[in-house]
Amino acid sequence: MIRTFAIIILSLITNTFTQSQTSKYEVGKIEFIGNNKIGDDELLSIIRTRETPWAFWKWIYNRFDKEILGGQKPEYYDPLTFASDFYQLKMYYKDYGFIHSKIDTSIILRHNDEKVHLNFLIDEGPRSLIDTIFYKGHEYLPQNIIKEIFTNAVIKVGDPFIQSKIDEEHKRLIAVLVNNGYINMKMMAINAYHYTSTNNFSIYFIFEPNLRYTFGSIKVTQDTLSMQRIDTSIVYRHLDFKEGEFYSELKKIESERSLNRLGIFEATKIENISPNVASELAVIPMNVNVRTRPFQELTPEIGMNDENNAFNVMFGLGYNHRNFFGGARNYSTRIRLNLQSFSVKTIFRENILRDSSLISKIEFTTQIVQPYFINNKTNLSFTISAMLDKQPSYYIPSVSSRIGLQSQTATYTKLFFDWNLQLSDPKTVVTQKDTVIGEDFKQQFNSFFTITLQRDKRNDIFNPSEGTLQSISIEEGGLIPQLFSVNLPYAKYIKLILDGQWYRDANGRRDVIWAFRARAGGAYMLSGSPLDNLPLTQRFYSGGSGSVRGWKARELGIVKEKTQGGSALFEGNIEARWNFLKEAGSLWFIDLQKFSLVFFIDQGNIWSKPDKMKLDEIAMAFGLGLRYNTIAGPIRIDFGMKLYDPEAPISKRWVTQRKFFAETGAAGVIHLGVGHTF
Repeated sequence: MIRTFAIIILSLITNTFTQSQTSKYEVGKIEFIGNNKIGDDELLSIIRTRETPWAFWKWIYNRFDKEILGGQKPEYYDPLTFASDFYQLKMYYKDYGFIHSKIDTSIILRHNDEKVHLNFLIDEGPRSLIDTIFYKGHEYLPQNIIKEIFTNAVIKVGDPFIQSKIDEEHKRLIAVLVNNGYINMKMMAINAYHYTSTNNFSIYFIFEPNLRYTFGSIKVTQDTLSMQRIDTSIVYRHLDFKEGEFYSELKKIESERSLNRLGIFEATKIENISPNVASELAVIPMNVNVRTRPFQELTPEIGMNDENNAFNVMFGLGYNHRNFFGGARNYSTRIRLNLQSFSVKTIFRENILRDSSLISKIEFTTQIVQPYFINNKTNLSFTISAMLDKQPSYYIPSVSSRIGLQSQTATYTKLFFDWNLQLSDPKTVVTQKDTVIGEDFKQQFNSFFTITLQRDKRNDIFNPSEGTLQSISIEEGGLIPQLFSVNLPYAKYIKLILDGQWYRDANGRRDVIWAFRARAGGAYMLSGSPLDNLPLTQRFYSGGSGSVRGWKARELGIVKEKTQGGSALFEGNIEARWNFLKEAGSLWFIDLQKFSLVFFIDQGNIWSKPDKMKLDEIAMAFGLGLRYNTIAGPIRIDFGMKLYDPEAPISKRWVTQRKFFAETGAAGVIHLGVGHTF
């Protein structure tokens, strides 16, 4: 093999550079010819040779001598690298079961512009399958472990042979045994035998379990830097393992996560204590190190947020007790004022709630969270809140009580139960355009019961570059008031919400991150409902910084009164997040690398009922945004413009039918916010 590789390199050097030994050739194009089962993008990710960028990007790179603002350095042909790529592709095809594949190359020199065109000529041939799988060494293991080995296998008979899948199955087998006490297991051999007669493989996994270990004594150590001490029983009950149970690395990791979720610890670490080698017992003593945070905290709040898809200036004061009456029980109370829009004259008005220019919300909330409910993966919360929500055409004073249950059902999956009782008295702001008070503005007593299932596999909560987030919510309204024959009006309905988010790092270097979101929801009123519509607090709203950014908050909708929402929603967003100053360094005290640009396309709308949704009524927007990353997520500013406006005259709906600067640009909307749009 080494001899063959050397011949390839020598041949490439001789053939390519006999005519021109001093010139540098840029890689003009890389082409794969004949590949059917494996795509070009996948093959490009295997090789190191890259196509040279466009002249404009090279010019930027040469101007700054850095890969910023999209600038990229020119890519030159290197025969050694190209020969290595040839070898890597051959190995990659064989590792994917194409044992009889053949790969050749052709190199075309273009002397006029000093570029080279590289071709990989591929004959994939037939693909090998897995026809038998053998496991050896499990014969004397407990039946539950044997069942786990055979029922959760990564590979199965009939699958294409893929070496990475064999390696993944190897890791799985190790994890199964290590998480069942066999921490000194040995994988004696992993063999893949190829049969010429069938062109298929037989796979052998041969392992030796050795001794089975248990958890030994568990010691809790509180850090000397801890300002306050905590009852160690709290730590013990949030561990997933007990003394005498079979050792599991997974249980150890999950226990650390469980302790961190409590919020009372600044740091936690679970360590194995080396067992006594003189002892014949296969036990592993454990040490749990914890450092508590201050139990009580008074927090003044001055900042900004983008609640309700709009920029708000926020003022607040909060008190938090992380060990309320012991047990790591959390008690919090806070008062907050969000101001979205107001005028100075409003403050001096006798009845400021009648001013349509005031958009704000004031809320008082007190909450108790019981961290251990049924098990250490589930917590129970009880919340009482009073709120005054002021919108341009109405305001809602309300009092509500909420019982919430949150459970970590799997590593990436959470289940939420919420029951909310709400007494509200919505009132209209009477103006020349709004003189009719409908049943939406009656005093109401509503009950909302919501179940949400969420699966979160994002690699970062605040700034994800890979992964997905999906959730489904089902909400029921009206059951409790009906059962107890409440005299006040209430709404009986069923509501469904689907939400999905996807993130992808285009080149694995976080230069450009693609983000996608799709959200849809609909509510159906049930027969016999005293109210014909959803409560204002439970309706869908569209437009704003976290929605369709060509419109202001709550200014989009195929409904009679947009600020009063609708019963059906569809929204979709696409963002390209470009870290254009990735290697720019700092300017004075500003870290330029934390800036990024975002290009976006949004679409969506709300409707009065789900059966009234129409494709040609989906609004579209596009625009540009600037981000500055912080530890809690980016601060953002977006400029959105209408791409397609379904409510405009037919001759003015599309951006191509309007003057770009005088009409589309002039009607653009600036949005401020905290955190990514999604």
